[in-house]
Amino acid sequence: MDLRREWSLSEAARLLHEPQHRLIYLCEKGVIVPDLGDAEGRGSSRRFSARNLLEFALALRLRALTIPVGTVAAIVHVLRGFEKTVAEHVGGFGLAEGLRKKGGPELRIIISDGECLYFTLGIGNRKPKLFGGIDFRQLTSPGKRPRVSRHSPQTLDKFGGPEGSRYARVEIDVSRLARDLPLAS
Repeated sequence: MDLRREWSLSEAARLLHEPQHRLIYLCEKGVIVPDLGDAEGRGSSRRFSARNLLEFALALRLRALTIPVGTVAAIVHVLRGFEKTVAEHVGGFGLAEGLRKKGGPELRIIISDGECLYFTLGIGNRKPKLFGGIDFRQLTSPGKRPRVSRHSPQTLDKFGGPEGSRYARVEIDVSRLARDLPLAS
């Protein structure tokens, strides 16, 4: 993937097969913060990175699941922080390009019982590690900055998952979203 490539709003909308107004809404609500330039008045335009395109894809998937926009913004924000954690384990890791690489890490987001946010990260043939356990009230409270820490997987019952959901879980394969982005390799 061309790491120096940037996309305009119209290019991003075309690439993601979404109307521009949906992407504008996500920017105006603070879900997506353009990495390469934000609109600053009449005649200026937003410029997006590959990471922004992945964030759009994730945000759109979460919104399709009727997750509130404030919660989606918090998840995207925490994912950016988690990118730094992954970079500590995988040298030179960047979210979009790192997940698109053949044999790259497998990253998933888990929303457990509608209350907690987790990430699973699998690198190579090793068993995926569980991170997070962040309460959504913590994510949506102004001024609070949640820390993403490693967790030991809980003992599973018949439903569970590594985080031990009791009633419901939503799992999103962020690596798959990254690989499915129609970017030039």
